[in-house]
Amino acid sequence: MAKHGTCEECKLDTVVELHHIISRKQLKALEFCEHNFAYLCYNHHRHSKTGVHFNRELDHKYKLKFQNYLEENFLNEYLTREEIKAVLEIKDKAIDSILKHLIQHKGKYAREDVIRACMGGKMMIND
Repeated sequence: MAKHGTCEECKLDTVVELHHIISRKQLKALEFCEHNFAYLCYNHHRHSKTGVHFNRELDHKYKLKFQNYLEENFLNEYLTREEIKAVLEIKDKAIDSILKHLIQHKGKYAREDVIRACMGGKMMIND
């Protein structure tokens, strides 16, 4: 999906494409989560050398950015379904899909488990 805007990577005012930081293949539930979006120019999205799909460092950078967003906004050690929904801003069915495999602790979900689930099962570490 291309539109006119500013590339988040090079800041060039050009045609940008929507990139899902956690891919739809990894976690379909985040398909409409705006915090999982990055708007990138062709060179930073699809180019065979500089594009995020072919550049592990760039991919890692955006995944870490999304993970940091989750860590900054999931404030409590245990989270309610409503708190998770408020941070992700996605529909109930998508929330259910993310939470269905997580273990509840007195009706709440462990923060780290939720973040890991939102990251498609893989936590990023700073280099």
